[in-house]
Amino acid sequence: MSDTLDREEIRMKGSVIFVQTIGTTVELWMSSPTGDSSDSHIVHIPCYNTAQAEAVARLWKGVWGLR
Repeated sequence: MSDTLDREEIRMKGSVIFVQTIGTTVELWMSSPTGDSSDSHIVHIPCYNTAQAEAVARLWKGVWGLR
């Protein structure tokens, strides 16, 4: 038996698809909750400084398996 499972990656509606920092703000791009490409969402998370923004972005990327 293999220690790793081979699973197909499935992106669910409303998943985080992109994360970036813009100065002290983390920007999260989320796919459409309805599956339609016309209603995706962008969320901004304000941070105290760039170090915190980068740490928050790394956490979001890790949770959602993004690079």
